[in-house]
Amino acid sequence: MLLSDHQRAGFSKRLFAYNLDITVMLLVIWPVSLFIPQNEFFYPLAVALVSLYHALMESSSWQGTLGKRYAQLVVTDEHGAPIGFGQALLRIVAKFLSLAVLFIGFFMIYFRKDRKGLHDMIAKTKVLIRN
Repeated sequence: MLLSDHQRAGFSKRLFAYNLDITVMLLVIWPVSLFIPQNEFFYPLAVALVSLYHALMESSSWQGTLGKRYAQLVVTDEHGAPIGFGQALLRIVAKFLSLAVLFIGFFMIYFRKDRKGLHDMIAKTKVLIRN
């Protein structure tokens, strides 16, 4: 399903979905943390779980995570088509870069007319409002 550009999701709607996803991930990672000591093994495991969650969900038929689904958002390529696992994985890895530069990669969504964050630009994706 191709979606048009006039339905690009803004910063607040994407932030809402992101906060829902953080809650979901905390509910998954917290019980894991009870059984695995928080050392050099736990943190890479947590990053892997978060990365797989995003990549699998965004490349699925839902085209988004649980938070995006609830917020009526979908992740597409630059042409409005669904993305594959590799592109979704690149997108989540690029989100860590967006975080590393003091969240500037995320704030770009608010200021850019095309509503793309740094991770969207790197992965050649966009987030749209589902009809």
